[in-house]
Amino acid sequence: MKLSTKSRYGLRAVIEIAKAYGSTPAKRKHVAANQGISDSYLENILIVLKNNRIIETTRGVKGGYILSRPPREITVLDVVNSLEGPLDLVDCVNSNSNCAKTETCATRTIWKELTDAWESILGKMTLQDVIDREERLYSPMYTI
Repeated sequence: MKLSTKSRYGLRAVIEIAKAYGSTPAKRKHVAANQGISDSYLENILIVLKNNRIIETTRGVKGGYILSRPPREITVLDVVNSLEGPLDLVDCVNSNSNCAKTETCATRTIWKELTDAWESILGKMTLQDVIDREERLYSPMYTI
């Protein structure tokens, strides 16, 4: 399964907003430029994230986008679910009504395990974890 561009760009945008947490709100045009996302596409993504209470907006000259909670309280799964919906690989994973064989289907157990693993990994990783990871990746290493 591939995540949509909306999720990939949305997570990058939220990370950009998270970096400004506790200081000035992030401007949409700044986020778009830094992340290489078209401003109009980003606007649509930010509306969805706002509607799902991942981010909030502030008005005025110093307005922009802020996280609704601290970066340690928002998981990557929260962001992806808000943009994609449930991450079930197939329809029968969390619903018995989609197939008459749901209760006796061996392949359903495989899809369920994959879905659980995916959700477990993304559910444990917070926005702060991603910011910390980025800092480690881009911090210069000095060796003598």
